[in-house]
Amino acid sequence: MTEVSFQPLLEALIEEQPHFHAWPDGRSANWGLAPDVLRFLFAQLRPGMTTLETGAGYTTIAFGIAGTRHIAVTPDEAQAGRVRAYLAKLGVAPDLTFLHGSSDTVLPSGHGIPDQLDLVFIDGAHRFPFPVLDWHYTEGRVPIGGIVVIDDCSMPSVRILRDFLAGEDDWALVEECSQTAFFRRVQKQPNRMDWMDQNLNRPYLDRNSGKAAKKDAQSPKPRRKRFRWF
Repeated sequence: MTEVSFQPLLEALIEEQPHFHAWPDGRSANWGLAPDVLRFLFAQLRPGMTTLETGAGYTTIAFGIAGTRHIAVTPDEAQAGRVRAYLAKLGVAPDLTFLHGSSDTVLPSGHGIPDQLDLVFIDGAHRFPFPVLDWHYTEGRVPIGGIVVIDDCSMPSVRILRDFLAGEDDWALVEECSQTAFFRRVQKQPNRMDWMDQNLNRPYLDRNSGKAAKKDAQSPKPRRKRFRWF
């Protein structure tokens, strides 16, 4: 059987540059990914994967073309309608579910979200702490080998999450295209000691452990009393 390539559909999206977003005043906007990022994302996708994103747009089209079981979390119903219309124009019938609402309420509820997510794309609300919240409420569903993608990493409120994952043992940075970082889960260690299990806090732990040891060494030793039994 000849394998069908859906790459031309992705290239059509890149060439046409449709507008799925809108400014607050209603004017249309294009906040799509850079072509190299979109192509790299598409290369990670396989039919039957379960994927989720916060936000919607070009990535939603890519997930639809790739044939993943996809969930997009966005409060913008008009945007979802434009995405569906464009997929229909391409002749794609996606396995696509929109969960309408803010990600800080949709994700914690767990309603409509599968137990396992093979890839999570974080590109919803960018104000702090939304990127961190989007990761927090999805990362437990990402298995070893699964991928978390973070867009707009140059933004300080997003960079915090990118730098955190880059320093932790559970995640490996596999690619950084433009402002987008791709992390693969390489292990899933249980958290036993709260903040002390995170590499982020290692300098603080080492510094304070050293201070405690030094203080203990400098403390006067308690004198033992001698008792006479006669």
